Amino acid sequence: KACVLSVGAGVSSCEPRCAMHRSRSFVGFLQFFSLACAVAWVFLFLGTHGPRAHAQATYGEFLRRQRKHEENNENTRSGGRGRGRGRGRGSSDVVLELLSDAPKAGAVCLDGSPPGYYYRQGWGSGENRFLIFIDGGGWCYDEQDCYTRSFTFLGSSGAWPARKPPPGPIFSADSDVNPDFHNWNVVEIAYCDGASFSGNLDDYIVVNNKRIYFRGYRILEYVMRHLLDTKGLQGATDVLLGGCSAGGIATILHADYMRTFLDERVNVKAVPFSGFFPDTSNFEGQNWFHDVVTSVYKMQNVSGSMSTSCLAENQGRESDCFFAQNAYKYINTVPIFLVNSVYDSWTIQNIYNVTKWFPKNQLDRLVPFLNSKAKLVYNLITKTKTWQSEGNGGFLNTCVSHCYGCCNPTGWNQVEINGTTVKDAVGNWFFERSNADIKSPPPCQFSTSPPYQCNPTCQT
Repeated sequence: KACVLSVGAGVSSCEPRCAMHRSRSFVGFLQFFSLACAVAWVFLFLGTHGPRAHAQATYGEFLRRQRKHEENNENTRSGGRGRGRGRGRGSSDVVLELLSDAPKAGAVCLDGSPPGYYYRQGWGSGENRFLIFIDGGGWCYDEQDCYTRSFTFLGSSGAWPARKPPPGPIFSADSDVNPDFHNWNVVEIAYCDGASFSGNLDDYIVVNNKRIYFRGYRILEYVMRHLLDTKGLQGATDVLLGGCSAGGIATILHADYMRTFLDERVNVKAVPFSGFFPDTSNFEGQNWFHDVVTSVYKMQNVSGSMSTSCLAENQGRESDCFFAQNAYKYINTVPIFLVNSVYDSWTIQNIYNVTKWFPKNQLDRLVPFLNSKAKLVYNLITKTKTWQSEGNGGFLNTCVSHCYGCCNPTGWNQVEINGTTVKDAVGNWFFERSNADIKSPPPCQFSTSPPYQCNPTCQT
């Protein structure tokens, strides 16, 4: 029988061998999902990439693997012409812009180091167009967890490389891979605050004699001002805001705020990938996730970065505005297009607590449970004025994956809904191409027998 994780000041594992991971065990990130049939039972195997002792870094490890995968694919397509070149211009690498003066404005990573972003200049028709993408990498759930994270690239800029390949095909400079955005200015905002750029605590805390800062919201402000002052954002004609995982929910939380930095004539839209994490119970009927999010909200003083309309309508439950399903309802100045699986793999393992240790005597309930949660997620999104508003839409799929749409070549160019890929759906929506259906239909549901997956284009 599986044990049940407890929720206190943070999240602790009930498995003695996992005690060292504390809340970090929850941010371990799924890379694959495999269902097999044996003796009328459904066996589920969910795993993570990278050492479990470094669960916070698994999103970064995932991106590094996907970068290598994309590089190999692009070199093959281009006949060895070089990484990401294709029919583009020059290297597709993004270069670090470390904001050394940002600490003077109070904008710092968890460890007090300066924040930054990675940049690649646009050219041709993309010279005045910007893709501003917010990196992800989970949250830190308590003070000790944030202390541990402050020694990693998700809490400090100290080990950030000076240049690197971008983390997925949506950034590709190859026009075959990325026909709509390949020559745009690329801004990849590096993630080092532990709470989706939402913390806004004036003072610092001290953990094990080390100062820890919660200043993500100030980082976001400083980055936007720096782009206006130094990278030509003030002359932009089109801006696509985006992000994945923790960066995806950051896009939902802060799209309206980021829009305030830009002239009203600029065409600004937002596309969060895998950022819709439901406030719901797990398989055991417990909603541990709600308590954890509320705890982070208080620890990092998130209230100052939330929608004022949401806060006003949720007095006494202000922390509810930190959930994607609530923040999404209050987006009102930026058209938004959600790319999200209703069977999101991070959600399945972490929020639903369905892992490879799932109790085998309850496997007959597994697929019906996942199907009911998939329907819940779809309804949380589509039964809102935001979804139903003209100009908003989404690509709501059934692939058991996370960050698949933006950061994996297969997820970007092969997964289809009614014959349309993520690549085409995002482009059609942004450029308002005629006859484009920007609201995906209700997704299919898993079957209780092989092959389970109901969308044959999902390779997860």
